[in-house]
Amino acid sequence: MIDLKGIKKIYANGDIQVAALAGVDLHVGASEFVSIMGPSGSGKSSMMNILGCLDTPTEGEYFLDGTDVAKASGDQLSVIRNRKIGFVFQGFNLLPRTTAVENVELPMLYAGVPSKERRTRAIAALESVGLGGRVYHKPKELSGGQQQRVAIARALVTKPSIILADEPTGNLDSKSSEEVMAIFQRLHESGNTIVLVTHEPDIAEFTERIVHFRDGNIEGDEKVANPRKARAQIVEEGVAK
Repeated sequence: MIDLKGIKKIYANGDIQVAALAGVDLHVGASEFVSIMGPSGSGKSSMMNILGCLDTPTEGEYFLDGTDVAKASGDQLSVIRNRKIGFVFQGFNLLPRTTAVENVELPMLYAGVPSKERRTRAIAALESVGLGGRVYHKPKELSGGQQQRVAIARALVTKPSIILADEPTGNLDSKSSEEVMAIFQRLHESGNTIVLVTHEPDIAEFTERIVHFRDGNIEGDEKVANPRKARAQIVEEGVAK
């Protein structure tokens, strides 16, 4: 699924070169649920940018589903992002003037999916995260937890190979955080591959493997013996109009 070999990312600041990643090897198998942790400046954000094809490594190999991503052109990376990767961000990144269903439709719009199919798939994705009754609500009419669930539905709607979640609970209270993690655990159980960045150890414990970054290297890579089970139950909130 994901194979990284000798990944380096070097940023130049005048005459000074800073190695954000110093030769990382990482394998994530299909259907794994992995969290990435590390202090500020550890390289975890640079790693997520490379995994998400938002940036390219200075050196090394990155294969995603057998595709040599490290050698892809800008246009090729755009296609890979749209077809193979679903993104969930800390700040939700929803368009404020459009409804939940229209936000979820966006990746399919870019992919050229016909209008009727877009709407059907978007509503189904929202229903899968318990928001069938909030389909036509705008972000300001939704709680933070509900907005993040819209973002998860948007990430899912193109049936990506991998879901990348960058601090998805960072702006949420404990109840909403557990609801979001319940959705991720359910997606994992359904066979989805998920890589999640978090600074919260209790959130990482919901995953089955924790990769620790420090100073641009992997400091530790451990299986979670008994992952926490999210107790929150995602129930359907109303009926779509």
